Amino acid sequence: MSKIFGTDGIRCFVNKEPLSAETCLKISKSVAYVLRNKNNQNSRVVICKDTRLSGYLYEPLVTAGFISMGMDVILVGPLPTPAVPLMIKTLRADIGVMITASHNTYEYNGLKFFDSDGFKLNTNIEKKVENIVLDNKKYSKVTNNTYISGNAKRLEDASGRYSEYLKSTLNKNIIKKKLKIVLDCANGATYNIAPNLFWELGHNVITINNNPDGKNINKHCGAVDTLDLAKKVIQEKADIGFAFDGDGDRIIVIDEKGREIDGDKIIALFCKNFIKPKNKTKEYDVIITVMSNMALEKYLSEKLKLKIKRTAVGDINVINQMKKNNSLIGGEQSGHIIMSKFSNSGDGILAALKIIEIMILHKQNSSNLFNLYKDFHQEKANLLYKIKTQKMLNMINKIKNDKSFNNKNIRSLVRLSGTEPLVRILVEGENKNFIKEKCNLIKEKIRPYLD
Repeated sequence: MSKIFGTDGIRCFVNKEPLSAETCLKISKSVAYVLRNKNNQNSRVVICKDTRLSGYLYEPLVTAGFISMGMDVILVGPLPTPAVPLMIKTLRADIGVMITASHNTYEYNGLKFFDSDGFKLNTNIEKKVENIVLDNKKYSKVTNNTYISGNAKRLEDASGRYSEYLKSTLNKNIIKKKLKIVLDCANGATYNIAPNLFWELGHNVITINNNPDGKNINKHCGAVDTLDLAKKVIQEKADIGFAFDGDGDRIIVIDEKGREIDGDKIIALFCKNFIKPKNKTKEYDVIITVMSNMALEKYLSEKLKLKIKRTAVGDINVINQMKKNNSLIGGEQSGHIIMSKFSNSGDGILAALKIIEIMILHKQNSSNLFNLYKDFHQEKANLLYKIKTQKMLNMINKIKNDKSFNNKNIRSLVRLSGTEPLVRILVEGENKNFIKEKCNLIKEKIRPYLD
């Protein structure tokens, strides 16, 4: 084991390194050692989880690690990831932990850590923790030299606190209008709070995939698979459908015609409605990733006259750039949408609420609402590999530098996934057949090196 943290915290198969029971305990103790408030005897950590079965394994392990270091643990149960920064703030905690593997299926789990300001750990802190866990000499110093341990308590009203905060973000001038909404909760962390919240707001709510059994999280549902949601929206003649992922920090939209709306179009909609001339920054107004469609960049820069910066894939990269540039909006095509005015994290429910707000204010149906620009064609592929070899990396770099794959008519991106053993391929341009041909050619070049 040479590395613990990936692009979004820690994530791997259950009971595998770096999330064996023993290493998980070491990680939580090391995080406490690095991040706890040394001058505060009542240091607190908030621990949240999604609905996967292995949450019963990792919740007590992480809890034990923090308690052993003298910290008090507040358990908030299954809630979306964006609830963690809010709980850190309202409970004056030093650390937050989300036990989740996000959009992955139940065989995976992971840990996302947040600091006292509600931001995910930066790479410097992650490296400090990693160095301690991987060095027995350094880890031997991670100890509580008193007989005083922390304690643990379960917060019963956590979902109510988060729900009330979300409602407080809505425009108070909205005339109440009842919409028919279909929610796909991915059998994950939004399964209870999302349907109740939209019902409380007076909408006609139809919910699917809201019966988690520990093993069905993200299984052919939610933001990773919107087929059932699209069928349900058409069947129910609904105004709109929202699909969340397992930990609720991502959203994909289905319009009333059953068409999928990805994160790029949501970013465009929010920029159009929430970034006014007086809100524009001196640096970058909007942060997107290298995966975002070129048509989005063109719309934001040419139509809305906004300053855009692209960053590497991963919501942590988007969030870090937003902090650096005081950006109001950022996100990913995959559905992470960050609105810095309201949250330090991508928040699927918040994004859904703001979409509904815009629909009602402008009296538009969902298909017209997102009719902002025409996408360039994107061809995507994922290739599974067993071992990351230097030959494979050399071929990926060779493709990156090949001008036949990157010029004024085509853009290609070939990278290793930060969460799974996959080579991810994206090829983009206006000519659909040309783009398909180039994507197939890239796959042919990489396949011999997949071992």
